[in-house]
Amino acid sequence: MASVQSLGTLPAGHTRASLRTLVSLACRRAGARGKLAIAVRVTDDAAIRRLNRVHRGKDKVTDVLSFSYDAGMPAAVRRPGERDLGDIIISLPQVRRQAKAIGRSVKAEFGLMVVHGVLHLLGFDHETLAQETAMFALQRDILIRAGLL
Repeated sequence: MASVQSLGTLPAGHTRASLRTLVSLACRRAGARGKLAIAVRVTDDAAIRRLNRVHRGKDKVTDVLSFSYDAGMPAAVRRPGERDLGDIIISLPQVRRQAKAIGRSVKAEFGLMVVHGVLHLLGFDHETLAQETAMFALQRDILIRAGLL
């Protein structure tokens, strides 16, 4: 089970409860066990661009960033027995643009960003073709099970 702290305004179709369900599904399908904690922060283009520049050296807007606490980020308020995985930061304006460009609902595109971020926090990556194939197949499976694809 995952506890999810959400900060910022969630897009239409998502609630704190649906976010927790989606994160928990992603954790289970990815094989994560135990009590996990994740923070999802919904932000704007300026904030995510600044984070992308400072932490990744890329001075541009992106859709989602994941910051693992295991990678040296300070831990949020901890609950006994929970493992804090980290923060997922999502630019809602960028998600809206992407959804419109590909003809997908904002709800589905936002869900994709959440799942993508969770998988990164759990150690998945897409630097190589083999990694990308495995990660994106799992991502698709989770989104189908969640009713978002």
